[in-house]
Amino acid sequence: MSTASTLDSAPRKFGEVTGWEKFQIPLTLLTMPPILLWSVLTKPFVPTNHAKSFKRLLVDTALRVLLTSLNGAQLQYLTGSSSQAIYKKWTKANDLPRITEDIGEDAHLMWVGPKRTDKVILWLHGGAFLFPVSEHGISLWRYVQDQLKTRDQDVGLVILAYTLVPNGQFPLQLKQACKAVEHLLASGVKPENLQIVGDSAGGNLIIQLLSHLLHPLDDVPPLQLPGPIRGAYLMSPWSRIRTKVGNQFDGIDTLHSKHAGKWGQEVAAGVPESKMIYLEGANVPASWFQGISSVVSRVLITAGGVELLKNDIEEFNDLFSKHHERTEFVIQEGGVHDDPVNDFAFAGSNPKVGDLTPIIIDWLGDGFEE
Repeated sequence: MSTASTLDSAPRKFGEVTGWEKFQIPLTLLTMPPILLWSVLTKPFVPTNHAKSFKRLLVDTALRVLLTSLNGAQLQYLTGSSSQAIYKKWTKANDLPRITEDIGEDAHLMWVGPKRTDKVILWLHGGAFLFPVSEHGISLWRYVQDQLKTRDQDVGLVILAYTLVPNGQFPLQLKQACKAVEHLLASGVKPENLQIVGDSAGGNLIIQLLSHLLHPLDDVPPLQLPGPIRGAYLMSPWSRIRTKVGNQFDGIDTLHSKHAGKWGQEVAAGVPESKMIYLEGANVPASWFQGISSVVSRVLITAGGVELLKNDIEEFNDLFSKHHERTEFVIQEGGVHDDPVNDFAFAGSNPKVGDLTPIIIDWLGDGFEE
């Protein structure tokens, strides 16, 4: 089903859709049942689907339909305008307290479980800078938090609710990430006890943050660290905002290059070419990340084996790891974009996780033990 471009001659407000675009949404949902049925029937004949459970296959297929049939404005209309509203709904459903902190620059920190500052995971969520935090994303990181607790590692988990495009453009999200780190340090979190995780656009935001620490951007306040951050984990990082159209994994991954390319245009709108280097970790000069070990002690980068961004992530890893000997790079065989997150869609209380999630938990746990 074709849709109008996410880009109009006049800028749209967040989630603003035309009458026709609103009408297309139920039409897209009506196409879902036969497509889901077809994916189940053809599962034995599609190599990339062999290892997936039927439930996980349905989740990936449904995501692929939505992300390739609806434009950015329509997806914003469906997901809602506020990460805080989704966090409120999730905490209520999971009988957890709502603890939020206004940190300035129109940003908020949202704690999952009790606030604690001895050991902290800061999550920068994905969603192409266009979409709010997802409930299943929160569930993944709550699961990680619970698994660390079984190892006698009680950690605080906090989410940055940053401003979404088009309500805010680069470098606002970078300013907000800096505010988040500053706020945590001022609250008593030591950098050696802080690990920052980010998926997709959240991974991109980590790249921005690390780049700013090495090469301070003149219109973003400098971030002063008393020592290197313990760790940074980038899951399926969006390493090249200007995604090239036409990709070997189009139709296999949950993302499609045509739509990711349009989202990238929206994120990059109005950004001078001289500053695009902060948004594209796969396009930096060879020496860009020199000295990176002075700001972060250890780094984990992961990609799905059949995800749209795989080639870009590999290029970013090649540039980055040359300057940081404690960089680990993992490609999940058969994995799609943000693969571990999808395990928690409609997962209930007993999620079946893939082989990447235990690696993430072990890596974070080892970092807190150092």
